[in-house]
Amino acid sequence: MTDHQTADHQTPDHKIIAGRLSSLRERMAGEGLDVYLVPSSDAHQNEYLPAHTQRRHAISGFAGSAGDVAVTAEKAHLFVDSRYHLQGEQEVPPGMFQVHKLGLEGELELPAWLTGFERTAGRGVRVGFDPFLITLRAHRRLLKALKHTDSVLKPVQRNLVDAVWHGRPAPPLKPVIRLPDALTGETISSKLERVRQAMAEAGAASLVLTRLDDVAWLTNRRGSDIPFNPVFDAYMIVEAGRAVCYTGNPVENGDALADGGGIHFVGLEDFPAALKTLGDKGGKGKTGGAVWLDPACTSEGTRLLVRGGGEPDTEIVSATPNPVTALKARKNPVEITVSREAHLKAGAAKVRSLCLLRALLAEGRRVSEAGFAELLAGEYAKEEGYRDLSFGTICAYGANGAIVHYGTPDPERMLEPGGLLLIDSGVQILGATTDDTRTIAIGAPDEVQRRHFTSVLRGHIRLAMQIFPEGTTGIMLDALARSPLWNEGLDYGHGTGHGVGAYLNVHEGPQSISARGTVPLEAGMIVSNEPGYYRPGWGGIRIENLYVVEEALGLAPHPAGKRWLRFSPLTAIPFDSALIDMPRLMAEEQAWLTGYHQWVVETLAPRMEEPHRQWLIEACAVPG
Repeated sequence: MTDHQTADHQTPDHKIIAGRLSSLRERMAGEGLDVYLVPSSDAHQNEYLPAHTQRRHAISGFAGSAGDVAVTAEKAHLFVDSRYHLQGEQEVPPGMFQVHKLGLEGELELPAWLTGFERTAGRGVRVGFDPFLITLRAHRRLLKALKHTDSVLKPVQRNLVDAVWHGRPAPPLKPVIRLPDALTGETISSKLERVRQAMAEAGAASLVLTRLDDVAWLTNRRGSDIPFNPVFDAYMIVEAGRAVCYTGNPVENGDALADGGGIHFVGLEDFPAALKTLGDKGGKGKTGGAVWLDPACTSEGTRLLVRGGGEPDTEIVSATPNPVTALKARKNPVEITVSREAHLKAGAAKVRSLCLLRALLAEGRRVSEAGFAELLAGEYAKEEGYRDLSFGTICAYGANGAIVHYGTPDPERMLEPGGLLLIDSGVQILGATTDDTRTIAIGAPDEVQRRHFTSVLRGHIRLAMQIFPEGTTGIMLDALARSPLWNEGLDYGHGTGHGVGAYLNVHEGPQSISARGTVPLEAGMIVSNEPGYYRPGWGGIRIENLYVVEEALGLAPHPAGKRWLRFSPLTAIPFDSALIDMPRLMAEEQAWLTGYHQWVVETLAPRMEEPHRQWLIEACAVPG
């Protein structure tokens, strides 16, 4: 799944947004600010946000997962990448916002825009921000963008959007459960031991964790505070002899002795004071006194509390990824086994749904986007261990498929012959997370649809069949999926692949297959493979499987002694044969496709009943 978010509360109307912007500007004037920044993130750098932290949505109406707002006295500005060019224009109030479509000629990213704003003002400017919503890395970029000696990047302790957001929802604070070791594959004590070993090697006496999936993984616990993400609101500090989780949620077996893993659970309100205590301990030159803050996900507000608690020269270990993020990305054998089973369940549910859809359409029944999304959700829920979707299902027909992050499926948009239906969906099944995308033809496809689909499929196959040595990064593999499209003069604006958690977030770092994928892929990592093609007014195509990276055996030794790696499929769902132009596939691509479909039948057919089993076998037959 490409990054996607749907707000889980009602979008404010334009009058409400206008009133909030007016009140916000009054408070900006009171703070002496020329610009106020409203990023898409919250204090945990979540992709999906609980309702009470969806500040950018509250001030703009834009519900995408990425895109920042900058408010000035005259105008509000929304900065979005190519995934949200259409959605950004559709959701923000016209006239109140300027939508900056990043990637287009002449459009500037937020830091460069700040430089231009400063230059236009001809003086120093004061830029306000909530320090707990900006990472250390982002803060450095913003500081660098301000060139004038009188310009100030001012942390504002009380978020100004919160001050004007009347009726703001309360935090959910839902119960937290503990997962058994049979699903996690590793005890809490073992995880803590490995984390502390990495801390010692980095010279860090303490590690501060602020990302919710990091905390959930290390504590072997899950929650339900955020839709689709089984996490809970918490922070954590790990030291050599103590590990403390700070949360306001009710925790099952929260006592350290009952837990058996050496983790103490205390109130969320104690976290700021604990950070200041780390500052007291962390004076530069003191043995083992450094505090590890991951700059990619730790907020500037966290750093200020550590610095402000004690000596101003507190030593900071600024390294990314932190050890929890790195360890979490490499799935252990139990997690991989559980994931394989979950993907077969999810695949069976999606195959049943596609079979039912074909039958309904053959009967002349009218089915809408929302109708099929509901049908699919019902099939998912039949699978043992099902807990939730892993994100809001993208069910986009026809021109809606060009909106990469298409939102809520439309009950009025019917699936008529002649168009393409893009279905991007996944589930949280106890112990594992799935994500897949299939694009199918409604009725007989035309040659343009078949040509573009086949180009996307070729890109998917080229990446899926690639063998590569240890040390290979995502940026090195990204071009493989794009090559067939590039040769047609086509491309797509999103990344080719992202990491996926183990009954955690559907988007998980640090690995990715993209132009920014600088982290080497390692055995045990789960990644998506999802090239696409999108044309406004025409529609979209995306083909996505999840794969686990594993050792490739039987090859000649690498000259440098590195292990060879390969992608092993997790997703078991046929591709729409009506859209495949087989003569355009190279011989090895045809062989991969045939082998994949044989594997799908072998693994799924025993789980299926008629008529779904026969439909599966026919769907996996070699197209003519």
